[in-house]
Amino acid sequence: MSKPKYKQGRKIKSIADFDKNTSKFYRVDFGERTRTLHRSFLISWSYRTLKNFIDRGCIHEAEMTEEEKRFQRLLHGEIV
Repeated sequence: MSKPKYKQGRKIKSIADFDKNTSKFYRVDFGERTRTLHRSFLISWSYRTLKNFIDRGCIHEAEMTEEEKRFQRLLHGEIV
């Protein structure tokens, strides 16, 4: 199993907060399992489903881990 590339960040507290947010990825808690999902996937959910997850405190911003940031810089030739 690979290491997680994203860690849990700030909690999304409302639909307006979600709309203003510019994050590309979000951590969504499904009970036993937490998954990293792209913003477009969450937008495809119905309004009611998204609101229920936000009200239960299950959606957080996804922040890239330091290890993943370092790897991305290596890929793009920023670190030699």
